[in-house]
Amino acid sequence: MIPFIMGYSDLNKYVFRKGEEEAELDQLQALLNAHTYEEDFHWQWMLTDLEKLGADRELPLSDATRVLWSADFQHSRRLVLELAALAADAPTYAVFAMVESIEAVSITIFTHCRGIALRDGRECEFFGTKHYLAEASHSIKSPEVEEASLPSLDEAQREESRRMVDRTFALFDDWSGALLQFALDNSDHDHTYARMIQRSKDLLPEAEAAAASAF
Repeated sequence: MIPFIMGYSDLNKYVFRKGEEEAELDQLQALLNAHTYEEDFHWQWMLTDLEKLGADRELPLSDATRVLWSADFQHSRRLVLELAALAADAPTYAVFAMVESIEAVSITIFTHCRGIALRDGRECEFFGTKHYLAEASHSIKSPEVEEASLPSLDEAQREESRRMVDRTFALFDDWSGALLQFALDNSDHDHTYARMIQRSKDLLPEAEAAAASAF
């Protein structure tokens, strides 16, 4: 999940967030900007959880990169890219629909993560009550942001927003399915990481041969 969690932080900073001048002219963009700032620090909880889980280990940076950019984790990386591509040329109301869809996925996940504790009794921060409360209290969900105060959409705009919602949910469905299958197929993490690293190294001669043939 690391590539997606870190990538989602970048989505908020560089894709969903726009300049303040643009936000002043667009109520939905102002709401999106505020939301992206609220999401800014959530990835740090994930890093804290990795420490609690004892996931830190001595691993060369090159090998860590081979693991995170392996074919096994392509779904997490592709999810970020596909969301960025969908949002790139979309009007604000469609991006707003996307972000609300992502929030619906998040609150569902973290609702079920509440109360899960480590063997020593400590609860994770990213996958725990702390994150659930943060998601549930976003300003975008506050009573002040009432439906009546948001811009009205015509039928074409509603249909475009529905397509964005459907596509966003489909992407997350594919992603969660891939994560589940990976977990079922790989219970021995050390063996799995070693396989990923070796597979990446095995690609080097083929890549060099391909590069040489291009000249």
